[in-house]
Amino acid sequence: MANIIEQIREEHGNMAKLLDALERQVTVFDGGGRPDYEIVEGVVDYFLDYPDRCHHPKEDLVARKIVSGAPARNRETAVLRKLEAQHEELGILTRRFHRFVHRVLDEAELPRRDFVRAATEFISSQRHHMRMEEEHFLPLAEATLSRSDLAALDSELFTDSDPLMDPDTNARYAILRDAILAWEADARR
Repeated sequence: MANIIEQIREEHGNMAKLLDALERQVTVFDGGGRPDYEIVEGVVDYFLDYPDRCHHPKEDLVARKIVSGAPARNRETAVLRKLEAQHEELGILTRRFHRFVHRVLDEAELPRRDFVRAATEFISSQRHHMRMEEEHFLPLAEATLSRSDLAALDSELFTDSDPLMDPDTNARYAILRDAILAWEADARR
C-alpha cells in the first residue's frame, strides 16, 4: 500500500486528468460546439465532493504532523498557511463554477465567454494549487517527516478510495474514467 505522500501524488495525477478532460469540453464549448455535459458535470461534482471529503484531510494530517514534530520555521509556516488558505479559496471557486455549470445545464441566459472564463479560472486555480503542493508542500513533508511519522499517518488514513479510479464507483465517475482511459489510449497511439 502506498504511503500518504504517494497517495496524495496519485490523487493529484487523477485530478490533473480530470482537469484535462474538462479543458477539452470547455474548448468545444468555446468553439460554439456542444460539449459532453456528463463529463463537465461529473468533473465539477467530483471536485465538490472528493477533495474536501478525502484529499484535503490527508494533506491536513500531513501538515499537522509537520507542525507537531518540531517548531515550524518561517518557511514551513508560510507554506502550511498558504495550503490552508488555498483549500478554502478552491472550495469557493468550485462552488461558483458548479453554479455556472448548472446555469448552462438549465439553459439559463449566460454568455459563453462568462462560462469559459469561470471554467478557465477554476482549471487554472486547481492546477496552480497542485503545483504549489508538488513543489513546496510535499517536498517539505518528505524532508521533515520520518518513516515512523509516515507510518503513524498511514495508520490514521481512512479507507475511502478515489472514486475516479475505483472500479466499484458510481456511473458518473465511470463515464469520466472511461473517457480518460480512451483519451490516454489515443495519445499512446
